[in-house]
Formats: sequence, structure tokens, C-alpha cells
Amino acid sequence: MSTRPPKKRRSDARDNRLAKSLRPDTETGAAGSTPGYGRPPVRTQFKPGKSGNPAGRPKASRNLKTIIRNALTSTVILREGEKRRLVSKLEGIVLRQLESALKGNEKAALVTLKMAGQVGLLDSADSAGEAPALSAAEQAIFDEIFARGTKKQRSKS
Repeated sequence: MSTRPPKKRRSDARDNRLAKSLRPDTETGAAGSTPGYGRPPVRTQFKPGKSGNPAGRPKASRNLKTIIRNALTSTVILREGEKRRLVSKLEGIVLRQLESALKGNEKAALVTLKMAGQVGLLDSADSAGEAPALSAAEQAIFDEIFARGTKKQRSKS
């Protein structure tokens, strides 16, 4: 007679491991979830409503583009003669620039023409092939302003 205990069958050992993995544990949390890659233990997981980066970007913070857009689209009261009207700050800048150009400021005139060219006002679709019809006096004034502006730009360089 032998005093050895009977051997466990393999299926019994497998059943014990399976039962252990299905048992809820304080370390693993939910039944059947063992810690591993992509499955941290429940005690180390972030609690609901708690951020993983508490010192991160605050909610509703704005970037530079948003700040500039809000500043330029906010309204300001503009007086034209005796009338007052609400316009955006961007529109007010353009109107003041045009007003300064009309008063004889050459630099403002060049900037105004450049702005008009950038938005495509000088490139109309119906007159794309033909030159604008300017009188001789208007052409002379335009050439003089353009020559002064390019001369100043060359001297700065």
C-alpha cells in the first residue's frame, strides 16, 4: 500500500485556475479581468470625473487665433459726421485707413490698394483682360504715388 495522495487530474488544476480568475478580487476588480497590458488594476484606475492630467489645459481656454478674432469682431461706435453707427473693429480700421488715404497719406493709399488687391477687388472677372480705364490725370497721379512708394521701399532695403 502506498501512502501517496492520489494525483490531481489536469482538468482539476485547470478548473481551479479558471475559478480563481473569475473570482472578484480587490486587486483585479471586476470578475474575469486580470491586470495586464491595457487593463490596469481597479485601484490604480482614474476615478470617474477625475482627470489624468489635473495641471493640463484648463477648460474653455482660448488660443491666439480665437482671441484675435474676438477682438477684431467686437463692435465699436464710429462717428461719420453727425451720425453714429456700430461697426466691427476690423471694419473701423479699414474705414480709417481709407479715410487717411483719401486725405493724402501715401503710405495709407498704398496699403489700401494692397488690401483691395489681396481680397480680389482689383481683379474683376469681367475686366480681367483689359486695363482699367483711367483718365490721363488719374494715371499720372497713380504713377507718381507708386513711384514714390517704390523709391522709399528701395531706400529702406
